[in-house]
Amino acid sequence: MRRIAVFARWPDPGKVKTRLSPALSAPVACDLYRAMLEDALAAAAASGAAERFVYWADAPGDAGAPRIAAVGMDDRFEPRRQLGQDLGARLERAFAGLLREPEDRAVIMGADCPALDGAILRGAFDALERHDLALGPARNGGCYLIGLARTVPDLFRGIPWSAARVLDETVERARAIGLTTFHLPALEDLDTPEDLVRWIRRVVLGPEPPALRTADSLREMGLLPRRTGGVPG
Repeated sequence: MRRIAVFARWPDPGKVKTRLSPALSAPVACDLYRAMLEDALAAAAASGAAERFVYWADAPGDAGAPRIAAVGMDDRFEPRRQLGQDLGARLERAFAGLLREPEDRAVIMGADCPALDGAILRGAFDALERHDLALGPARNGGCYLIGLARTVPDLFRGIPWSAARVLDETVERARAIGLTTFHLPALEDLDTPEDLVRWIRRVVLGPEPPALRTADSLREMGLLPRRTGGVPG
């Protein structure tokens, strides 16, 4: 069975996208993150996975149906909590729950990569039929996606998750363990003002503006040109 999980934080001002400050105020950064989360959930819903989850790092205890719906999540997703002291431990615990049978395949994605779409996610699942590990390289040195065909606890232990070498360290660890690895296209995670500028530049110079909530949010902020009749204005 194919299962997909989105690792996310609850969109509260001052608690998400803090590295975008002071370029964006806390409320504006939160609005942008909420839009990215909606895009992430839409991509996960289009992944072809049989079961879909959102693993919250910090969802409030009163996050009932109305509040869940407000972040673009519906009954196609089962909410769960991230458990563990660091990201490595949380990934290890989540994969243990997602990979229960030998034929299971699991992908965990972040909510920071608006260019990630259903086609790339389907490609990740297809790659896991031939490889042990699928990695989505983020251009800032991290990973926007990790997929596994089996549980590999040692893959996540001792990785410096806050460093810029997360991808390189993960690739080296996978090689040492003997995993076969498939690399997906490199995409932009939006973590810093510099990341945001690069992504906006790609959108502006691209052949067609993306129909994404993230792009809509940036237009509302005046950081992207508005579309008129489907053409940037």
